[in-house]
Amino acid sequence: MKLIILMGIFPDNQYDTIISNSKGVIQYAADALQKSFLEGLISTSNNLDLEIINLPYIGSFPRRYTKLFSKDYKFQFESKNGHIVQGENIKFCNLAGYKHISRYIHTKKKLNSICSSTEDNVVCIIYAIHSPFLLAALDVKKKYPSKLKILQIVPDLPEYMDVSSDNTNSFKKLLRNWNLNNLKKSYHKIDAFVLLSKYMKNPLGIHNQPWIVIEGIYNSSVDELYLQKIKKDTTLKTILYSGTLASRYGIENLVKAFRLIPNKNYRLLICGDGDFKNELKEHIKQDSRIVYKGQLLRKDILQLQRYADLLVNPRTPDGEFTKYSFPSKTMEYLASGTPTLLYKLPGIPDEYYKYCFTLDANNNIDDLSKEMANILNLPEDILKQKGIEARNYIFNNKNPYVQCQKIFKLIEKLF
Repeated sequence: MKLIILMGIFPDNQYDTIISNSKGVIQYAADALQKSFLEGLISTSNNLDLEIINLPYIGSFPRRYTKLFSKDYKFQFESKNGHIVQGENIKFCNLAGYKHISRYIHTKKKLNSICSSTEDNVVCIIYAIHSPFLLAALDVKKKYPSKLKILQIVPDLPEYMDVSSDNTNSFKKLLRNWNLNNLKKSYHKIDAFVLLSKYMKNPLGIHNQPWIVIEGIYNSSVDELYLQKIKKDTTLKTILYSGTLASRYGIENLVKAFRLIPNKNYRLLICGDGDFKNELKEHIKQDSRIVYKGQLLRKDILQLQRYADLLVNPRTPDGEFTKYSFPSKTMEYLASGTPTLLYKLPGIPDEYYKYCFTLDANNNIDDLSKEMANILNLPEDILKQKGIEARNYIFNNKNPYVQCQKIFKLIEKLF
């Protein structure tokens, strides 16, 4: 059997180039999760014929990326246990408006070439419901209905992505709705699903197709590289938020809650980019304890997570979308060994709440403020133990090997 992994990572040999050419929000979390899936799939593939087909998830030219074309080149991905898999980055035109068409054409051409050149059964694992990938794979599947099976990883539902984009543009809205309708009509043709939340099953219309839940993966083989200690000012207590600066994710509530804490030795560090950035700068003018670090490289974020005294995800369960997502920072925060505060969200399995501090949906900004202060006032040994238990839980139960074994059991059901 041949395994194709169709995805959009930033390969190591092009990582710095992609970052330097990007403008605005960069998909660091998606890149990290894809590489975690790769680590697990390669480590547990039992010497299967495995190949990576890659078209990076980058912004469109010219507004969000400085290059018109993504180049064609070869790369390698090496797993922690030394297994090496060959990858190919497929060239496409990155021009806004034509980008998706180009990605579709070149993906279809490559998949068709692979299927026509092998006698083996082929499983195509697609990361994210990305229309160029899925529609290209389905078109090739029409030609090879018994040979090609499609396994779709669903980190997000398309209808809840890009909700902050320009909703006043009638053409964009029409195009988005047309794309969503096309995708929904195709879901029943997918052979199997990997979901990040059990609640995704209904909107995807999954009936007889096999499916599993893998809410996330933590790849310590990458992150262990960044465990160097930063010299810490022990006179200060630091709260950290890293992620998208969007009001719907609770960043505004976090800033307002922090400002209610009178302690002059507290600091709130914020990393990321998004539509709340300008408003955040106004808050900083009024409260110098708030520090905006901008959009940092992942390695720098990981260091800050270990430097901080408390990590907070202020996303509340308001909004239907919270059922259909598992915030990637949940796993990342817990793995850091730093105490973490979360709201209880329907997309996060109950088992996680043993290893962090929590708030309920009915808690307001005052409650968030008081809870942050209460946590930071707990004895150091209690906080340290909480962090150690969380870290051990993630390392032992959510590593790539454990999580991706579930995928291969799913693949066994396809032929």
